[in-house]
Amino acid sequence: MNRAIAILAGSLFALPALAQTNGLYNGGFEQLCSFGCGCNGPFAEGWHSPGCDSIANRRFVGDGLSPAFFPVGTPGALTPRTGDSVAELGTHGSGGFEGLTTDTVNFCHCDQTCQTACNPPFPFFDPYFDYNAGDVVVTAYYMIPADAPIPDTAGVKINIKVNFQDVATMEDLSITGHTDGQWVPLTLTFARSEIQRQYECNRGILPECGCNCVPETPLPNHAKLTLMRFVGDGTLTSGRVFWDDVTFTQLPAVTPCDPDVNCDGAVNGFDVEAMEQAVNGDFSNFCQADPDYNHDGAVNGFDIESVEQGVNGAPCP
Repeated sequence: MNRAIAILAGSLFALPALAQTNGLYNGGFEQLCSFGCGCNGPFAEGWHSPGCDSIANRRFVGDGLSPAFFPVGTPGALTPRTGDSVAELGTHGSGGFEGLTTDTVNFCHCDQTCQTACNPPFPFFDPYFDYNAGDVVVTAYYMIPADAPIPDTAGVKINIKVNFQDVATMEDLSITGHTDGQWVPLTLTFARSEIQRQYECNRGILPECGCNCVPETPLPNHAKLTLMRFVGDGTLTSGRVFWDDVTFTQLPAVTPCDPDVNCDGAVNGFDVEAMEQAVNGDFSNFCQADPDYNHDGAVNGFDIESVEQGVNGAPCP
């Protein structure tokens, strides 16, 4: 399993932590956008297609487009999962990227009615990200008609950001084919430890990795979420994938205090070795959620020292 992303498709698990507040605006695509490109047109409020590409758009019951959507509960018909609207990702037929993203400006944050533009500076619709909290969990439902399968891949991407700058990027593109017109649940967990690793690489905290181009402050504080499909340019593509009921939550911080950091059931020198590898960016033998073992805000030799002390019986750092 990729330690950065754990994928649970086909059923949603009753994880208590998922009761956290959803940080995503208009994840059901019910509200039409009020400002910006495509408004009074194809896009849902809080969502945007790079280049304002109308093949990545908002569909709704009775919109007159094909394939037609019917009210929820209509037998033998394509319907939204809930409500009256969905998001659609089509294709121009020659591969490349198509997507809908939260990386769009919220002109109406001051009154939350999305009817009146506010004075600048304007925030983005990107969900809030707390660098000191835990893993990010994205849930969604997707549907692909049986008569319009996709030969490329579709999925979800997140970019953790400081101001306008990406500091960590993770994606899953595991969706292909069709779902026989049925809505299928998807749950993706983006590990905070991998976000931290990429951020510290790009800040220059970890050696010989990343761009060393990220400022020390502020800490990453928002996450760009993208629903996407992708295949190499020039590849013949067809079909369409629909999305509904997308959520973005962040789990509470995990503060493990178990020196068995390689989870082999024993506390010994192999745990120290696994911690050394994690500090250097290799998480193949490291099983805990956060490599900052001593919780001092950095991943470095002090974490190795703390694990070594734990192996020798010292209390939690």
